[in-house]
Amino acid sequence: MRVSRNGLTQEQLAEKFNISITTVKKYTAIDREEYESRAKERRLKAYTMRSNGFSLDEITFELNCSYNAAVTLIKRYKNIDIKKYQWSDL
Repeated sequence: MRVSRNGLTQEQLAEKFNISITTVKKYTAIDREEYESRAKERRLKAYTMRSNGFSLDEITFELNCSYNAAVTLIKRYKNIDIKKYQWSDL
């Protein structure tokens, strides 16, 4: 179960509902599998856009991230996802 924070910080929510920050983290966090799948999708999108000739500025605008984050997404796709695919073929 995930509860939306509606723009409040974890500390503000804990104070508002008189619960611990740890409890807020537990209820507002996304599942690990969902996090990893979203991250993989972002890496794939950045890599695909770059492969199709988009500039890094266009990628940063589309993914709403910094220039360095876009570069890192592309590098991570090459280092993580492509290598996993190659090892699974063996």
